[in-house]
Amino acid sequence: MKALTHSIFAFAFCIVLSEIALPPAATNKLFLLLSATVSLLLASLPDVDARLPLRLIGHRSGFSHSIFTAAACACLSYVLFSPYPPFDLIVIPAVIAAITSHILLDSLTVSGCPLLWPLSRHRFSAHLCKYDSPLANTSIILFSCAAIVAFVLYG
Repeated sequence: MKALTHSIFAFAFCIVLSEIALPPAATNKLFLLLSATVSLLLASLPDVDARLPLRLIGHRSGFSHSIFTAAACACLSYVLFSPYPPFDLIVIPAVIAAITSHILLDSLTVSGCPLLWPLSRHRFSAHLCKYDSPLANTSIILFSCAAIVAFVLYG
């Protein structure tokens, strides 16, 4: 998926994830929007492997697109930010939403993701689209925007 698609989907995914996972007392609208904005900014973090010099790791390597890396990042953000409220309610959901939404979207593409790396290099894929499919990217962006509007109006 394109970077814009990852960003907008991560924003919406963070809102939905926070509304589902956090208790009502913790879902302050301001913190929720700040968290979603941080998620939007971090959404392309797993693609850092594509920007390494000489492609040391390779794009969508197991290192950057694994559920174990997502879990490690979630644990690291928890350790770093849980002692500092209200930053914990902003950063922790943002990191979790940004990385998991990125991996989820990349798993929809033909090339897929090695979700179980380092245990397996098998790439899991829904084979729904190519990463640069205009129809897929536009559909996900429109769906995400509709979810954001629904949150603003009814959330």
